[in-house]
Amino acid sequence: MEPAQSPSPWFESWFDNPHYHQLYGHRSDAEAEAFVSAMHAHWGWDQLTLLDLACGKGRHARAAAAKGHTVVGLDLSPNSIAAARLEHADVSGLTFLEGDMRDFGLTQQFDGILNLFTSFGYFSEPQDHLAVLAQVNAHLKPGGFFVLDFLDVHFAQRHLVPSEQLERGGVNYSISRALTPASAGGYPTFVKHIVHEGPNGKKEHVERVAALDNTHLTTMLTQSGFEILGRYGSYALEPWSEGESNRLILHARKS
Repeated sequence: MEPAQSPSPWFESWFDNPHYHQLYGHRSDAEAEAFVSAMHAHWGWDQLTLLDLACGKGRHARAAAAKGHTVVGLDLSPNSIAAARLEHADVSGLTFLEGDMRDFGLTQQFDGILNLFTSFGYFSEPQDHLAVLAQVNAHLKPGGFFVLDFLDVHFAQRHLVPSEQLERGGVNYSISRALTPASAGGYPTFVKHIVHEGPNGKKEHVERVAALDNTHLTTMLTQSGFEILGRYGSYALEPWSEGESNRLILHARKS
């Protein structure tokens, strides 16, 4: 089996790979619209400037722009940004930019920043997670808010499926998952191996997400200049219960 390797970190090559979009293509615009609508209503959003950080192909950014907000979507993947610009060209108040969440520099600050669909915790070095939060803080107006949508690691560990076979678009994917112990100075990590048949044999891709629980995330946010306003356990913004909710969605404010 030939690993699909590159000199780049795993997330740079994988998120720009057509098989990533094929594997996760079932995530619908309706799902994104429902989540954005829940946030819009729950927090009484009104004509905001928003940054969708790690926006992918822009389904959440589009939903927010459709509510009348002015939205910038930023993502590391050139293919995702190109697709977002093409697919959402008809939506006003919506701009897409390429950038790394650890060191992007925009010329404006925002009323709110969104980081959705487990788009955090990708890095092997803890200081990289803090670098992201520093950038978020720097790009928020005074009193601006941050929504961090992460998995509940205790729920994820309890419901972890060690292996499965999935078919997407005529391609069969063999998927294995494990929670690996923390390395020195790091965090436990959820590791997913994805194998599929390619023209030149089997290809393997990997995803790694740090197993950051509520204590980890709260500490990081507090250290980065945020006040936690609330925690939610689903995309309907139901109350969060550790180990019982499948999501941990933190709503924070720039101190």
